Amino acid sequence: MPNLPDYDWVKIAPLPDAGKELIARNTVARLEVAGKTLYLANYEGSYYAGNARCPHAGGALDKGRLSADGCVVCPLHRFCFNLQSGKEQTVEGFSVPVYPVKQADDGFYIGFPKNKWWFW
Repeated sequence: MPNLPDYDWVKIAPLPDAGKELIARNTVARLEVAGKTLYLANYEGSYYAGNARCPHAGGALDKGRLSADGCVVCPLHRFCFNLQSGKEQTVEGFSVPVYPVKQADDGFYIGFPKNKWWFW
């Protein structure tokens, strides 16, 4: 089993009214949280978050679109980043940091990895 990081969970929104979604299905939105500019994506009813800047030329991924296979597509040069892993699908080495999104009884949260310092 992989060693998963601990997360600091930050509330981003209360639960929407019954039958409504946080953002429209199959769309991408901009989100400012914990000093970071992120994209928030609703892909087929599941939520994903990641850094909003493309590492290639700084394109705003929150202005991009979602592909049919679960990627956020940069509006500048059409680089396609997997919503779960953050890896670009065609160019090795390009990726964006992604963050887990969870729904709790009182709203939606994004998890940021806790910084751990190791002293020898």
